[in-house]
Amino acid sequence: MIFETFHNMLKNDERIQFTVTRKGDQLAVLVQPVLQGSVDDKAPETVQALRAALAMPLYVVTSPKALEADFPRSLADFADVREDGHNDLKNAMSRIKEAGKQAKAEAAKSKQADKPTEKSRFEEASHQDEADEKPTDIAVTDKSLF
Repeated sequence: MIFETFHNMLKNDERIQFTVTRKGDQLAVLVQPVLQGSVDDKAPETVQALRAALAMPLYVVTSPKALEADFPRSLADFADVREDGHNDLKNAMSRIKEAGKQAKAEAAKSKQADKPTEKSRFEEASHQDEADEKPTDIAVTDKSLF
């Protein structure tokens, strides 16, 4: 049952370090997940927190008899918590990807809206507007640059 739990707990290419150490009459058992890759410092706080939660170990110090009785259940609970963390991370990454797609779509829309509209080559410029313009009188003095 323990190795089935390990199998179900691990995602593809993930690994754990499983260490058992004797401490007097007790055993210390460490199950340490080793995550692939790293998280960029610019990653959202939620993603960083979820990755940190997935890296948390299971550490038990107790008698061998108690381990025989309780460790499989503790390991199964640990695996369930990690599965929830994996699902939360997957959902957070999906939301981030969707937000990125929406931002790109909005940027493309904005870029299209900012393009100047081209006049049709068949439209004629209004000569009436040019005729209505009157030259303005500019006073030129000896302090003028022109």
